[in-house]
Amino acid sequence: MAERLGKYTIILNSHPSVTGFAAVVGKTEGEGPLKDEFDFVFEDDTLGEASFEKAESALQKEAVTRALSKAGKTPDEVDFSLAGDLLNQCIGSSFGLRSLNMPFIGLYGACSTMALSLGLASMLVDCGAALLLGGTSVQASARIRRTAHSHLAAHRHGGRGKRSREKAKRQAGG
Repeated sequence: MAERLGKYTIILNSHPSVTGFAAVVGKTEGEGPLKDEFDFVFEDDTLGEASFEKAESALQKEAVTRALSKAGKTPDEVDFSLAGDLLNQCIGSSFGLRSLNMPFIGLYGACSTMALSLGLASMLVDCGAALLLGGTSVQASARIRRTAHSHLAAHRHGGRGKRSREKAKRQAGG
């Protein structure tokens, strides 16, 4: 069970951790300064799709598939998928993930969606949801480029020791 330390700090006693992640992008981002950081770069910003919205869904699915693979998990093992994008009603996320048959919780936090999804996923894991997928897709300029899509699978992990917990408590003033 989580412990609250002060007004803004929560200690998650199950110590959720990232077990797999992926970032896939279109051609434009693949040519930028972060080009070596991406898991996969598509040769075309539209991925051969008829619209940027369809391309965003395809990017979403590709990133999720790669993140799950890196974590050694399958879509059937995911209890919830937390994801969002800047399209109407999280359409890119919902259409991109629907064929994977994972329960979907759409989030809209604009530029904070990735942090929002990871924070919520961590708290859900800590309360026993077991395995979640959190992520975001961002569309900087649909006319010009597709930006990085990053998805992270989190699970329970007891890797943080007593010393780390005590340090976190001291830093939080508790």
